[in-house]
Amino acid sequence: MEILSIEDILLYLRNNKRFFYEDFGVTRMGIFGSFTRGQQTLSSDIDMVIEIEPKNIHSFMKFKRFLEKELSSKIDMGFEHSLKPIIKDKIKGQIIYV
Repeated sequence: MEILSIEDILLYLRNNKRFFYEDFGVTRMGIFGSFTRGQQTLSSDIDMVIEIEPKNIHSFMKFKRFLEKELSSKIDMGFEHSLKPIIKDKIKGQIIYV
């Protein structure tokens, strides 16, 4: 199995941005972690922050499961507005927004 690159992920997300908004309400999404540092391995999950309107856990989980299936990877996802300040400060320079 081939390791996804950050370019592969960003291209997929950019090409489907309108669909994600229309079907899941995704208004903002970004990638951070091992993929943005170029340190991903075959077992790496994809770390994401997102915003959804209206905010609800059902759309969040539906979007997460959809991406996991489409990208054949585990997704570690959180609402950007809910990140603890210490975490937000640590990752804010790493996030690549789509």
